[in-house]
Amino acid sequence: MNKATHWLFHGVRARLSDSSLGVAHITPLVPIAQLEARKIQSLLERLVLMGTTNVFTSAISRSQQSFFETLGFEPYDDLELLSHDLSSPIFKPKERLDRGRRSDWQRILDADNAAFSGFWKLDQSGLLEALNATLRTRVRLHQSSDLHGFAITGRTGRSAFLQRLAVKPVHQGIGVGRCLVADALNWAKRRSVREVLVNTQSNNHAALNLYQSMGFTVKNDGLVVLQWSPDT
Repeated sequence: MNKATHWLFHGVRARLSDSSLGVAHITPLVPIAQLEARKIQSLLERLVLMGTTNVFTSAISRSQQSFFETLGFEPYDDLELLSHDLSSPIFKPKERLDRGRRSDWQRILDADNAAFSGFWKLDQSGLLEALNATLRTRVRLHQSSDLHGFAITGRTGRSAFLQRLAVKPVHQGIGVGRCLVADALNWAKRRSVREVLVNTQSNNHAALNLYQSMGFTVKNDGLVVLQWSPDT
C-alpha cells in the first residue's frame, strides 16, 4: 500500500478523505462471502499506521452488516433505499439542463457542500468515486448565472443509480430537484433500464417526499453506514 488517496485491496476499494484529516472510506466490491476478515483487519491496521482514526463503510445492505460488525464496526447512520421501475409516466422538464464537465467539478463540489452538512459532504475523491461507480455516467447541471443544483446518474446494464442529487439551499423548493430527477429517470428509460435506485438518509424527509412523489417506492431492507475506529 502506498500514499495514494484511493486503491483496491482484497475486494474493497479504500480512499482517504481529502477534506477530513484521519478519515477513510471503504466500499465492498465483491459479495461479502468473498471477503476475508483477516485481510480487512490488515487493511484497518495499515490505515491506522497512515494516521487514520475513523473508517466509514459505504452504504451497505443489512445482510452485509454482521461481517463488518465482527471486525468492530458500529452503526453510524441509517439510509432508505428507494426503487423506481419506470412503468409510470415521467414528466419531461421544460428547463434546459447542461452537461457537467471536468471544468465544472469545483462548482459541483461547492453546490454539494452547500446542500449537505458534515460527513455527507462530497470531497474530490468522493466525487470521482461517484463518477466512476458505473459503466456509464450522466452529469447534468441546473443553472443560470449560478449553479442551482446537479445530478449524477450511473448505469450498468439494465440497472441505474441516482448517485448524487444536490440543490443549493437558496434554490430549494422551486422544482430544481424535481427537474434533475425527471431528467435522470427519462435518460434511464430511454436506455431500457428496468430499475433506478437511490438512497437517502432516513431523516431526510424533503428528499424522501420528492422521490416518492415521483414514483419511487421504499425497499424494505434499507441500508446502513458503519464506522470503525482503533478505540472501538
